[in-house]
Amino acid sequence: MEQKWGTVPEDTFNNADDADAFAADALAWHQELGKTSRRSADNLMSALCRVLSFAKEQRRIKHHPIPTFHRLYKSDRADKTWSEELQQQFIKTARPAMVTAMILVRNTAMRASDVRKFAWTRYDGQRVQIRSSKTGKMLWIPATRELKAHLDTLPRVGALVMLTPTGKAYTKRYFNDHWREDSDAVGAGDLNFHDNRGTAATLLAEAGATAPELAEAMTWTVDKAQKIIDTYLARRGVLAANAIQKLEDYRDRAGQS
Repeated sequence: MEQKWGTVPEDTFNNADDADAFAADALAWHQELGKTSRRSADNLMSALCRVLSFAKEQRRIKHHPIPTFHRLYKSDRADKTWSEELQQQFIKTARPAMVTAMILVRNTAMRASDVRKFAWTRYDGQRVQIRSSKTGKMLWIPATRELKAHLDTLPRVGALVMLTPTGKAYTKRYFNDHWREDSDAVGAGDLNFHDNRGTAATLLAEAGATAPELAEAMTWTVDKAQKIIDTYLARRGVLAANAIQKLEDYRDRAGQS
């Protein structure tokens, strides 16, 4: 990235037309890189965007011409879920803040950004407040026994439930670093935090939750919930196993009549 763009003057981004011209060149560069590796191209483009974001935050430039871009690489992680055994091992060995993060996500399917910012005011002793994926609004849902038991034992030393060892709010990078270290310690491989959201939804579906019930519990759209059921459970063979069991039950009833 430095070899390609390192000599571009800062003044390029102080003129709207010049900034737009740079954006066109950078987006073409992104497409060209994608012919070799779409994932690497996306990573490099993200890095370039972060440099421009930083420059604008520091008032070094006036225009950030690439606030977003279309990613070339689409990751299919439908078969990436944390097993119950792996989650429990993580809970036993991880640092306290990451244990709280795991218990929150496995019981609410909360995003990492919401976990980092989860405040005590969003827990009333019986319910937790989560953000709806459908509307963006905050909704109250019942706390599971596991989540309630964990939250009730935590000391309330600040506004946020989860704090760093020095008592500060977790930044995105610091959270990711701690999560990755504790995940590596239990051999989680390439499983990431987000994969726990799919695990939570899958367990609900395996327990028999319908798409509308799953959507309500996870604050998702019904279409998204149905996709979870169709994709995750089908890949795990759950749907086929359920169908065979229903066939066996039907045969048993027919034989008794």
